[in-house]
Amino acid sequence: MLEHGERRLGCVARLTEPEEISSRLRSFLKIEDRRLRIAHRLGAGGMWTARARSFVIDTLVAHAFRIAAAPARAVTDETARAAGLDCALIAVGGYGRAELSPFSDIDLLFLHADRRSSRSREMTERVLHLLWDAGLDIGHRSHTVDECIAAARNDPHFQTALACVRPLAGDRAFPDKLRAALERERRKHGAAWIAMARRQRDERHLKTDRAIYLQEPNVKESAGGLRDLHTALWALSARHGCGTLEDVRLRRGIISEDEYAQAHEAYSFLLRVRHEAHWLTGRKTDRLALDLQGALAEEFGYVSSPYLLASEQFMRDYYRRARAVFSLSETMLARVEEEASSPSPDAPRWFNRLRRAQAGELFSIRDGQLRFERDARLFAERPQLFFEAFALAQVAGVTLGHDLREAMRRHLSALDHRFRASDESAHAFLKLLGVRGRVAHVLRLMHEVGFLGRYIPEFGRITMLIQHDLYHHYTVDEHTLRAVEALDRLPRTGEQSPQERSGAQLSTAFDEVKDASLLYLSVLLHDLGKGRGRGHIARGAHIARRVCARLQMGAKDAGLVMLLVRHHVLMAHLSQRRDVREPRLAKKFAADMGSVDALNMLLLLTYADLNGVGPGVWSTWKGTLLLELYHRTRAHLLLAPGSDAPFYAAEAAARLKEEVFSISGGKLARSEIERHFALLPRRYARSSAAAQVASDLLLIEGLRDSGGVIGFRWLPPTGAATELTIAARDRRGLFADLAGALAAQGIEILSADLNTRGDQIALDHFALRDAATRRAIEEHRLPSLERALLAAARGAGDVAAAVERWRTHHAPRRLKSSRAVRRTEPTVACDNEIAEAATVVEVRAADEHGLAYKIASILTACGLDIDCAKIATEKSDALDVFYVTNAGGAKLTAAQIAGLTSALKSSLAGALSEGWQPSTTAVRAKREVIAG
Repeated sequence: MLEHGERRLGCVARLTEPEEISSRLRSFLKIEDRRLRIAHRLGAGGMWTARARSFVIDTLVAHAFRIAAAPARAVTDETARAAGLDCALIAVGGYGRAELSPFSDIDLLFLHADRRSSRSREMTERVLHLLWDAGLDIGHRSHTVDECIAAARNDPHFQTALACVRPLAGDRAFPDKLRAALERERRKHGAAWIAMARRQRDERHLKTDRAIYLQEPNVKESAGGLRDLHTALWALSARHGCGTLEDVRLRRGIISEDEYAQAHEAYSFLLRVRHEAHWLTGRKTDRLALDLQGALAEEFGYVSSPYLLASEQFMRDYYRRARAVFSLSETMLARVEEEASSPSPDAPRWFNRLRRAQAGELFSIRDGQLRFERDARLFAERPQLFFEAFALAQVAGVTLGHDLREAMRRHLSALDHRFRASDESAHAFLKLLGVRGRVAHVLRLMHEVGFLGRYIPEFGRITMLIQHDLYHHYTVDEHTLRAVEALDRLPRTGEQSPQERSGAQLSTAFDEVKDASLLYLSVLLHDLGKGRGRGHIARGAHIARRVCARLQMGAKDAGLVMLLVRHHVLMAHLSQRRDVREPRLAKKFAADMGSVDALNMLLLLTYADLNGVGPGVWSTWKGTLLLELYHRTRAHLLLAPGSDAPFYAAEAAARLKEEVFSISGGKLARSEIERHFALLPRRYARSSAAAQVASDLLLIEGLRDSGGVIGFRWLPPTGAATELTIAARDRRGLFADLAGALAAQGIEILSADLNTRGDQIALDHFALRDAATRRAIEEHRLPSLERALLAAARGAGDVAAAVERWRTHHAPRRLKSSRAVRRTEPTVACDNEIAEAATVVEVRAADEHGLAYKIASILTACGLDIDCAKIATEKSDALDVFYVTNAGGAKLTAAQIAGLTSALKSSLAGALSEGWQPSTTAVRAKREVIAG
């Protein structure tokens, strides 16, 4: 490569045409980049490629410096000082460590005797222009040595960039002066630098969710990424002057040879992944997006198996290396901090004793960490010590010291079949799970040292298992631990946001749970069936039975755990996809649960599961739906045997009417209230609160008095959703047009409850959110939405064209799916048993804006009336549920169901593949239903 550089660049200093100079520089880089890619494809290590890339840039930068110095006849490094340049070019940051990926930033420091002199400025500008013309992305600073030190004191990022400096060209005296000045600073402020490194790491981890096992990790910035090792090296540089992993290895006592080998292999793998990501995307790409993971797996030679996709196998290897980098960087940081904070060996022993709080004969707590005071081999002789350590850490709320962690990891082999099957182990484990509010901490400690996957091998099989969809944000094991953390937060209701209205009710349900260990165990086991293809729920229940047997649980407790695992998605599905006011729903769900204790546990498991999926998945709106189903089901469970259903009593209807009259303050006549309920279906009385009924009546009166077409009532936003009630003159297709008008304004429908009075006044309740922000609608948008809805109610304008126009020009970009995630073909399911007076139509299709409008248009074209709609998105699919009746107000016949199913499938498939054509699909749909 040096020969190539000299041959192609050696004569550039004599060239005068800028284009020719630029062409030679670019040609050199292009050829060397191709050589590096060939070596990479043939299996070159990540660190080798990073250093080779740095060497290529070193060669180019050195030649650029010589070219820039040519007017001063300084064509070699040795003559730079003689020419009076008083300048040196130095690599800093990642380039200073000689660790460049194909599109990494190249950080340069120009050191001058006087950077303000015209000669210094001209030299800097000439070098930079040459490098920019070569196509390089350059980050640069110009300083004197004293300015460097002053800038580093005020800029932590620059300070860390100076941890590794390499001279590239120019006067060699300048780098020596800089190193000497930095060494003086290190000796003076080493402890502060170490604290700064730890603070930077903590802030970075907060930004990336503190998780190694993210679904789309950042190979550089996430926990376990390249930056973690950089941070440890910065701290070591501050303490010992070690700037690279090789320096650390040479300085004995910091890390062992085994630790070095493990770190070198893991770090090299991460670098190799980063190189490939850069080359595949043609730019600096550090986030491993889902669509990129498949391509990376293919390039690295992974092949799909019957149970795991190639991308899932690749990501499992990535997480394993990231965990190794995270673990070693934590160990190095801990050792450095311990050295920096440890008292002098000459300090009196009583002082050392004051720094320790004895927690047991074998353990002590020091600086917020549990330490083991005996020979680590004792863990092999007495494996119950594992549980003793975890119990102490749980009670004291402390973490494990790094020496204790290493001792545990080295002796995991002691956790054999006999240990797992023992009464003592089962009792100790369940006891840890029974401490409300403190379980997540101890389970995460177990997982970090490898104990959890060893004690429950079934959990080990989901460790670092990516969930390759657009819904889950974490790996299965990380999702499970975050679900447990969500459950732990419930007892501390004072820490919750004031907007979290459901928090107190959830906490009350938690207080009623008889045995918290069964609930925590259910959360821990609920996803163990994943990673083996479809049907993970049934498989998970079977695994739960096996684990419960190993834990020697009684038949009743084991049956409850299996019930919760088997139904862990049921409550979320029912609350979000069904009309929870439908009497049959709560009655059947109560029969499935069997007891209030089981219902409480499933409520909490559902809450924890949704919280563990990812940021923003749990919302107050979902909480409202979940709690409504919970309270209705609980009422059934609390009824005496043979009693009437709780929402059917005539006394309740009479009380509701009295409350409506009282709330209205005399504005509503009793006769008008009676007439209102008589004109509406019975479920309206069962599902409506008095305040809502009074508001609905006043809205209808305003509509009637004004002679208008439509009236609106907006409720204050509840965080994730805005509620809207519309009163309008009813006509066939009204809901479809209203849904289209909302879609054309970029508004998503979360749910819709549709009621039509006998006098043909529609009373529709919507829960809405902004499609772009996925939050409640901002107040300034409401007038424009009302104008659009008014036009739709009048039947003015082309709604279909407006929806398509918004979708084409304004719809928020969706994350690209992986190669493994296929576009969903529409499926349709109809059921006459779920609801008392309607047919439930469930449509699953690829999620896209305006889908609810399209489905509603088809239903309208088929001559059907829509009573209720529930709109939900799961993973990359939309699951829209409609309660419909035929023209006679009855449930659909078998023939009508067959025709409707065929019409929806064919129409939606055509809409997805050819674009939405409402007239064609509507005619075809109506014809098929009539034929049915």
